[in-house]
Formats: sequence, C-alpha cells, structure tokens
Amino acid sequence: MLFKKSVLALALLGCAAVQADTAPSYRYVQGSVEHISQSGDESFSDTGFGAKAAWQFNNNWFIATEWQRFTDSESYAEVYNNARLEVTESLSFDRYYVGGGYIMPINDQTNLSIAGYFGGYRLGAKSTFRVFVDNQLSESERYSESSTENSLKAEVKLRSNITTSLELSGSAYYEYLNADLDNKSQYGLGVGAQYNFTPRFALATDLSFGKLLDESTTQFSVGARYHF
Repeated sequence: MLFKKSVLALALLGCAAVQADTAPSYRYVQGSVEHISQSGDESFSDTGFGAKAAWQFNNNWFIATEWQRFTDSESYAEVYNNARLEVTESLSFDRYYVGGGYIMPINDQTNLSIAGYFGGYRLGAKSTFRVFVDNQLSESERYSESSTENSLKAEVKLRSNITTSLELSGSAYYEYLNADLDNKSQYGLGVGAQYNFTPRFALATDLSFGKLLDESTTQFSVGARYHF
C-alpha cells in the first residue's frame, strides 16, 4: 500500500512539473500559411499567406493587427487562323484588421480576451491581353480594378497553457461588413493550438468555420510565432 501511494504521489508531482505557471501572452509576431475553402454558388479553395502581431502593454490591455492575402490566376489562349490571343487573369483577396482588447485572467494558466477591430476587405482583378500575328506580338493591353469594403469585428477568445509547451484556444467572432450583400453579417467559431519549442519560438495553428461573403467558409492556418 505504501508503494502504491508513493507511485501515485510521484505521478502527481510529475504532472505538476509540466503544468504551466503563466497565462498566454499577447506579445508576439507571426507569419503563416493560410488555406481557405468556400462552398456554395461561388465555391473555391485557395492557399495564401498572412501575418499578425500583438502587443500587451500591461496586465489587461493589448493592441493587435492582422493581414491575410489570397491570390488566384489562370491563363488561356485562342487561335484564329494566323492570329493567337493569349489572356492572363489574376484575382487577389486581402483581409486586414487593427484593434485592441481587454484580457481577463481566469486562473494562473488561462485567460479570456474581448477585443474589437476595425478592418477591411479588398478585392482586386488584373487582366492581360496579347495578340500575336504570325507568331509576332501585334498588340498588348492590361486592365486592373479593385474595390475595398470596411468592417467592424468583435471577438471573444479563451486561451490556456495546458503545459509549459502546449497552449489550446477557442474563439467566437461577429463581423459587420459594409458591403453590397444581402446579409452583411460575418461570423464564426475557431479552435487553435500552439506548441512552444522554446520560450520565444512556437508553432501556431488555427482552424475556423463560419460565414464569409455570404458563403460557408473553412479556414486553416499554420505559422511560426515569436514571443517578445
């Protein structure tokens, strides 16, 4: 019986040894690879990149910014007798936010943040037309256009250092997009994980589900994070 009690005590001490003694920090910069997929009439799937940063300037307040970009392009050609038309089209989608929030400690390892952001959505399109006659360039034209819409976003996020190396998080957000849409509301739920290789460097992943531009959207990201 004494042996069993000793083993149990050592196991509990071992668990306590790996338990984190601080809550997650909002002082970091991060670069990431982003993947987005959307269902519905305008369904698509694309991979892009993003960057984010946060600065916690006291125990309860922080400011943060985020930017994501997705691009897609295609080229095709049409032949008419001795003439050939080559067309290249590219689309870009940028999403960005800047804002701040309040951090409420739950316990030594967990905190809850409530944040508000001003953001924007930018859609851009570029087209290039080239006409070749007898394999010689005869004419070339380029066109581009873009549109930007502003948004307001509110987000609640729960973060917890499960161990000194692993952080888990959950979030929910609502966003009002000032755009020509039947439904201007964007919303979603997300989960995330962060593995700390060192106190400074970590691998961060996020997965979210929700509504984006009136369509059901799934987004996944994986990135390198540096804490300062």
